[in-house]
Amino acid sequence: MMSEARLQRRVPYLDILRVLACLLVILIHTPVRQYDIYYNTPSLAGAVYTVLVAVNCNLFFMITGALLLPVTMTTGRFIRRRLRVVLPPLVVWTVVYLLEHIFLMHNFTPKLLTSILFNPVEGLLWYVYVLVVIYVTLPLVSKCIDAIGKRGVEVLLVLWALSSFIPYQHGVFIEASQYSHNMFGAFANYYGYVLLGYYMHRYGLPIFTRRHGWKWALLLAFGIVVMPLFEFLFQGNFGITWQQHIDTITSDISVNNIAMATLLFAVVQRFAPSSYDRTSHPAAATWWPLLSKCTFGIYLSQMVILREVIWPLTPWLARTHWVVDCLVSAVLAFAVCLLLTLLLRMLPFRRYLIGH
Repeated sequence: MMSEARLQRRVPYLDILRVLACLLVILIHTPVRQYDIYYNTPSLAGAVYTVLVAVNCNLFFMITGALLLPVTMTTGRFIRRRLRVVLPPLVVWTVVYLLEHIFLMHNFTPKLLTSILFNPVEGLLWYVYVLVVIYVTLPLVSKCIDAIGKRGVEVLLVLWALSSFIPYQHGVFIEASQYSHNMFGAFANYYGYVLLGYYMHRYGLPIFTRRHGWKWALLLAFGIVVMPLFEFLFQGNFGITWQQHIDTITSDISVNNIAMATLLFAVVQRFAPSSYDRTSHPAAATWWPLLSKCTFGIYLSQMVILREVIWPLTPWLARTHWVVDCLVSAVLAFAVCLLLTLLLRMLPFRRYLIGH
């Protein structure tokens, strides 16, 4: 059991957000089984489902900013400490997925190896690739944040928010097939989520205040509801395919994803307890930290568990509605991955497998 001192250093709302993000990642992957229905068939349910779950990994980046900024240790020590958490599991799970592609999926190509330094052998590992770069550069970014202060961070977040309209710039705005440079393109990156998480953790947003709450509610509703509606209802008259619609609203740096990430972060931050209490809530003080510490292992193992365990052993799901298929598959995958991660945590070399 975690010691009382270590338990009190944990931030409950960040633990809850980490588990929520992990569930959303699995939910965005489960429709792969129903690929044609999810991507190519016009469906209101598919569009709503996508808008609700596409935020997933962006919450992880926000948690990174909330936990690690500002960097208080020396640059070398910080980088060594963070890379020890992610690099060994990345190597191990790269080998696992490579073996799956060779022996189980039979779709191995030489490009999987020749591009391995820049592109993962399995799609979901992209997040770890980006995280490695963020860890290496975070001490420098921390010094920049100290130099520009709160107002400087706000300016960067506004420019980043403007860049989130880039994915929607087709159809009404430009020809769907036309390539165009964008004036805010330099700000369209994952560091925006890192800065947003840092800002909300340190300063908060007046979302739940009487004076400013309604303004934030309108802004978030605009991103989450109005922009996806605009994409599907108005942009479709310009020869844009259903696949392009889905690509737009699932783009990580899109206004709807930023709005959804902000809303989820703010809600959990507002209503989660400020600290763990083993006396009044012993179950929460035990399970939320444990689930949070297991999320990296769950994330890394989810696709091999979905493909090789959940879908083959649940053929009856194919006869249900695809939404039911997704929800049931996600719950089962989370449970199996959690069990696997708990077993891996018992091994003496667990940090090479799940980062802890």
